[in-house]
Amino acid sequence: MPIAIAMIVLLVQRIRLPAFLAIMATVVVYGIAADMTFQSIGKAFGLGFTAAIEQVGLLVMAGALVSSVLLRTPLGTGTAAAAGALAGLGGSAAGGLALLQPAGQDAPRRALGMALTLLAVAALVAPSPLAVAAASVLKADLRTMLMIAGPVAAAAAALGWWHVARLEPATQAPGRLGWAWLCIAIPIALLIVQSVAQMPSEPLGKGGAREFYTGVSKPLILTALAITLAVVLARRWEPSTLVGRSWAPLLLAVGASGGLARVFDETGMAELLAEYVLHPRYGVLTPFLAAAVVKTMQGNSLTAVLTASGMVEPMLPALGLDSATGRALAAAAVGAGSMAVCHVNDPFFWIAASMAKLSPGRALLVISLGSAVMAFGALVVIAAVRQFV
Repeated sequence: MPIAIAMIVLLVQRIRLPAFLAIMATVVVYGIAADMTFQSIGKAFGLGFTAAIEQVGLLVMAGALVSSVLLRTPLGTGTAAAAGALAGLGGSAAGGLALLQPAGQDAPRRALGMALTLLAVAALVAPSPLAVAAASVLKADLRTMLMIAGPVAAAAAALGWWHVARLEPATQAPGRLGWAWLCIAIPIALLIVQSVAQMPSEPLGKGGAREFYTGVSKPLILTALAITLAVVLARRWEPSTLVGRSWAPLLLAVGASGGLARVFDETGMAELLAEYVLHPRYGVLTPFLAAAVVKTMQGNSLTAVLTASGMVEPMLPALGLDSATGRALAAAAVGAGSMAVCHVNDPFFWIAASMAKLSPGRALLVISLGSAVMAFGALVVIAAVRQFV
């Protein structure tokens, strides 16, 4: 995998290939090196590409078009952090960040801080699907987990902002919050509703009610809603603003990263490597490492949470985590591990890099290292909590 990452960076920064072409070339080379057939490489890449475009790509387009139609100034620092935290509660971290593209334009530090805040909240705080999935598989009480994970997420987000501040200079672009931001706020609110509706306890109802809430928050509906609201709130009709293709390179990079993640997944290396870290002596480090290994290899946080939680749950008595608090700590550790490491096989990485106008190499330093810093910082807090409860 490190060779694949280095190859993508080299192709983009030295050969000047577009990101999506660099990823596609890397997929072919990696698949051949992993002894995959051409048919299996093509099928895996196609499935991953399609899924990423369906789940995130439409929202990438929505965020870019809303920015060109209406929202042409970023949010302030505090507002951007709050927006990232709220979006992190939604059903899709990458989708939430895609919608928030206007919030970080011309303000790289704010864009990256917002992205890392979103990543921390999505990994740890219910009703985010990641937190709910970890709690469900590990049979942890959500309230207990929230009491632990809330402060942990806050500490991780603070570390993320600190990391970004060290590497990115502040900008003087003024922040502006007004009624126009409803075209982004409403879709993000619907993403949060989707998270709540999908919880196992079904707090918003079953059957038709559940289908309605999950259906209305699908990417196609959110995209149509965001663009329609932007046009209405702009109070002018300018078709030229909707025909731009500035979002196309990012859209293709998001799809290609999904294909790359699927090809990585086909090799089965993630689960194999995760099994090596399952040791009863490691305590809360075990669920953390299992999730981190799968996330780094596959690029999908939800897969990392489900895989690591399923592996660790039978081991909780041996890990000394078979109490109500222990299970909540284990769930929080899985969430912390699912933050690291966010890199080229994750659509979230490319969206954040595009918002801050970072090259892939620079993005690895800021975003990937930032996700690792937050994850290990969260682990330290979790370990400290365990000593006092």
